[in-house]
Amino acid sequence: MKDALLSAAARQGTASRLWQRDMVLPLAAFVVPLSIMATVAWMNWGPVWASAEADMRRAARSAAEYSERTFEGYMVAVGRANERLRGLTDQEIRDREWELRQDLGRITGELSQSQLSYVIDRNGYPLIVTNIFPAPDASLFDRDYFQVLSGPDAPDMFISQTFVGRFDGNLLFSLARRRSDTGNPPTEDGFDGVVLISVSPGGLADGLERLLPTPTDRMALMRADGYLIGATGGLVKDGEPLPKLQDGSPFYDHVQRGDPTAVHLSTTAIPGTEALVAMHAVGELPLYAISARPKAQIVAAWRATLMPLFGFGLPATLALVLLSLRVVFDQRRLRQRNVTLQRDNALNSDRLVRAKRFGMMGAFEFDLRTGVSRRSPEYMSIHGHDPVPAEEAHEDWAKRVHPDDREQAENEVLRALSDASGDTSYGQTYRIVTKDGETRWIAAWGEIDRDAQGRAVMLRGIHVDVTPLRSTERALAESDARLRLAQEAMGIGAWEWRGHSQPMHCSRKALELFGFDPASGAVRMRDVLARLHRDDRKSMAQALRQMRASGSFQAEVRLQRPAGMEGDGPLWVALRARTVTSRRLGGSRLMGVVYDISDRKRSEELVVLMAHEVEHRAKNALTVVVSLLRSAKADSAEDLAQVMTGRVRALSQTMALLGKQQWTGAALRDIVESELRPFTLDDSGSDFDITLSGPPLRIGVNAAQPLSMALHELATNAAKYGSLSVAKGRLTVSWTVVDAEVHIRWREQGGPLVTDPAETKGFGSRLIGIVFEGQIGGRIQKRWDPEGLICDMVLPASALTAADAASGHVFPTGCHQADRAGSA
Repeated sequence: MKDALLSAAARQGTASRLWQRDMVLPLAAFVVPLSIMATVAWMNWGPVWASAEADMRRAARSAAEYSERTFEGYMVAVGRANERLRGLTDQEIRDREWELRQDLGRITGELSQSQLSYVIDRNGYPLIVTNIFPAPDASLFDRDYFQVLSGPDAPDMFISQTFVGRFDGNLLFSLARRRSDTGNPPTEDGFDGVVLISVSPGGLADGLERLLPTPTDRMALMRADGYLIGATGGLVKDGEPLPKLQDGSPFYDHVQRGDPTAVHLSTTAIPGTEALVAMHAVGELPLYAISARPKAQIVAAWRATLMPLFGFGLPATLALVLLSLRVVFDQRRLRQRNVTLQRDNALNSDRLVRAKRFGMMGAFEFDLRTGVSRRSPEYMSIHGHDPVPAEEAHEDWAKRVHPDDREQAENEVLRALSDASGDTSYGQTYRIVTKDGETRWIAAWGEIDRDAQGRAVMLRGIHVDVTPLRSTERALAESDARLRLAQEAMGIGAWEWRGHSQPMHCSRKALELFGFDPASGAVRMRDVLARLHRDDRKSMAQALRQMRASGSFQAEVRLQRPAGMEGDGPLWVALRARTVTSRRLGGSRLMGVVYDISDRKRSEELVVLMAHEVEHRAKNALTVVVSLLRSAKADSAEDLAQVMTGRVRALSQTMALLGKQQWTGAALRDIVESELRPFTLDDSGSDFDITLSGPPLRIGVNAAQPLSMALHELATNAAKYGSLSVAKGRLTVSWTVVDAEVHIRWREQGGPLVTDPAETKGFGSRLIGIVFEGQIGGRIQKRWDPEGLICDMVLPASALTAADAASGHVFPTGCHQADRAGSA
């Protein structure tokens, strides 16, 4: 009874240990994938964080460069203001306050974001304020710029804190310097007042916001002492000076060490959140450009990179756990079956031991001195004979070798046994044909005994039937075929090349991309090279030379597009390959892939084309502006500025229209509307009666800008002297296509009565003539009815875009779809 209990307990303990061992696999199937995913997530965090740091450094550097250029302009303007006041006493400035206020106002007006300019005497009272006349009688002695510049160690230029304007209530900061070379009597400390310009932090923030990498980032400009003078993200509020950075920020540590650029984490850069902050010194100024990105945004980007991993990994882990549980239960069933099998196998244990000892291998000995080969029973059985020992000659073995393998197999034996080889081992695989006609694969291995002179005297070895292994290899070949199918489905073609004298073996997709019949299977390299674009043959030859040195091959070339393949122009393909060397593969070969990259190349070419087009158009626009400046006449600088502003605005509006259409042309209606937009509502609130009518036409790039200039001159003259100079004036602009030419009629009605119809010879009239007759190659005719000007303009067919010119728009004169001009 006691022995039975002990036996039962032992069996129960054994079962428990087996169960614990079986559960190791499901546990590993759960823990290992999760550990791998956690490791990959941890490894991805570094690149994501590094990318964010690089973004912030670039943004801070861009903001610093932008701020340096902007502040250089401010400092030049302050210097010009001081130069304008050189040699003047305070009393002379007060006597000429209106005149000097206008001059300083023009200097300030040339700068973006600047608000006003101040001139302050040595006692802190304003002499000139560009936005207030006369200057208010109130002291500015308490401003920080006055306190610093009136002190003994005054800098050449001082950038103040932000403050609320005492006279206008605007939020500003100032760039100030001491007045120099004044007409006042010299002072002991050399201080004779201050000249400054005040700048809007909001305007500066608008400029910084255009440099933001993403809308959720923040950017600021900060003095070295931590005072903000400009910031994006809603920190700039009217009526409240910008705050100072809290003490304890790493910013102060970097400033104290003199670091020109740095990156750190901060909880104060963006209120209420932790952010990655980059800072960059603004030239030699006591300023730093700051860029910041919330850490939560970086974490969100990191999580986005992990979504594919966890989207695939978690279901795969669950499937792996379920599979491992299935394996555990299968193992338990196998153990139960093994108990029965062990009892049956005990009867054949002796045979099993012999089978393990010999491995079902056939042994042989080949005595080269006598030419006799001794074969074991297993050897004879493998070769299809009775399993009895035998002695054979070498020729008996050679006859059984498959005819296709015989020459190579015999040559390998002779090579291994030759005195020149010196080999002490032998091995090869070949086919035999048994007397029953069955084909079997044989793997032969052996050792070669040599005498003192190195001559082979004995070859001992084994033969193994590896026919099942070859079946497995065929299965692998089928797997390789499936891989090729997957590659072709993805548009990837595979190919390999053994050398100049050998053909290229290509997949169907590769042959299709190379432009050959997919059924051919193999082509010559020279045939592929013949299909290369002539401009890419040199780069292809260079890539092949580099391949010989490095073993890898990379090229992106153009091929003639095969007939029937979709798309226009040459076919761009990418070639990637590597040299593979293996005796089993028969030496060295180049193995690679090819795939279509035409879409990417077209995108790259479009980017380059757009860049060249923008550069070309910008140069043309500058040339036109220079010509206008040289030719325009006006009675005063203000009139000249007004005339030039309108003409340059006409150019810029047309360039904006062309830019929206990627420089492929602009709609004629859009060009007319952009030039008439200022007249849809005049200063008194009256809406002019402006009517546009005509078919949809697109004007080419070369004609769009000259046409807009001519329309601008007509609109300007109408606003000064014609129908757009009175509230009830009417203007009709219509166009049509007749005999491939564009006819445009400009008709004014309801304006001042025309008493002198003679055409003036001003620059505007000359400009219209130059535009139509010189640049566009068209015609223009003007006549004055009592109600106003009628101007007929004719553009040649070359003024239309290629698509409109080819379509041959032809409409009878007067057959238009008229509508009211929209809000310009």
